[in-house]
Amino acid sequence: MAEKKRLKRLLKSYILRTVIVSVILFSTVFFPLYYVYPTLVPESRGVIVVVIVFSALLELIAYILFLHYAVYIKVNGASKILTNMATDQSYDLKVSENALDNSVENVLEAVNVTAEEYKRLEQIRKSFVANASHELRSPLTSIQGFLQAVLDGTASDEDRIKYLEIALSETKRLNALITSMLDLSRLDSGKNPIVPTKFDINETISDIAAKFEPALIKKALQINVDFSRDNCYVYADKDKIIRVITNLVDNAIKYSPSYSRIILMSSVHENKAYVTVKDFGYGISQKDQMLIWDKFYMTDKSRSPVKTKGSGLGLSIVKKIIDEHGEVIWVESSRGAGATFIFTLTLFDENKHKSNVGTVIKAPEKSDLSEK
Repeated sequence: MAEKKRLKRLLKSYILRTVIVSVILFSTVFFPLYYVYPTLVPESRGVIVVVIVFSALLELIAYILFLHYAVYIKVNGASKILTNMATDQSYDLKVSENALDNSVENVLEAVNVTAEEYKRLEQIRKSFVANASHELRSPLTSIQGFLQAVLDGTASDEDRIKYLEIALSETKRLNALITSMLDLSRLDSGKNPIVPTKFDINETISDIAAKFEPALIKKALQINVDFSRDNCYVYADKDKIIRVITNLVDNAIKYSPSYSRIILMSSVHENKAYVTVKDFGYGISQKDQMLIWDKFYMTDKSRSPVKTKGSGLGLSIVKKIIDEHGEVIWVESSRGAGATFIFTLTLFDENKHKSNVGTVIKAPEKSDLSEK
């Protein structure tokens, strides 16, 4: 296969083409002049020279026109495919990448990649619209039903209060869902760049754990904090990392049975800090561990028999934030054995990082993330 590719590149190289054209021109000009010209009578020599030179020019022009026409046909076909993708949403079209010119072949390959990417984005869009519609309709239907019962007078005084409380709860859920969708949209658009600064991740974890105290008391849960060192300064976007840890702890509380515990840890290895959120809940099966990062994937289906209400976007936001930092996050779990989420952060280095002023950094490419 490698030899075939090398031969293909050789046949399309400009050096080989130049050699072939030079040989053709040399054979049609030099040899006639060298062998035939001396045998001609002086009166015919001028005409023969003109004919030979004119023929050589015709050969050169024909070669240029042939290459131009071959390139034009390929590029024109590729442009039609791009037009069809834009107007008819035809994403299944594919052009042949065989061309006489490497640059044209690169253009054709780019068209095919674009078509595949458009097709993938269209599938994501349809899936997002379907899932978003379903998630939005559920609380709206519930709110409508309870408010209708209150307005119709079919509910008793006690039921009215109950129905209004449920409607308020569903409204808060709907607001949280829309907020998460907007947050994820901003992250996807790249209009909310990462601004890393120096901060103590241990202090941040402690503050977040304290904020969840009412929820922990309500569910009779215990939270333990364990740090490998007193201070652990990292270089990251503090607000976004707070969102990551908050979402992970919130999930741990949702899917932990009462009277169990949650562990928050930080450790250091080489130039990385490792943040761990561990629960002793119902766990995640190996099959579902790759799905939990998807938009609108409801984790309660895989982690717990308990019906919990959420947006299904929390872990998608977590994954997006960690990816934009150029870090990695993974889960270690099995059914019935709890779940442990671990993500990395870059330790602060005073020789590389500025401690007082945040610097906007560009999110890494997908290919860079896949190498981690």
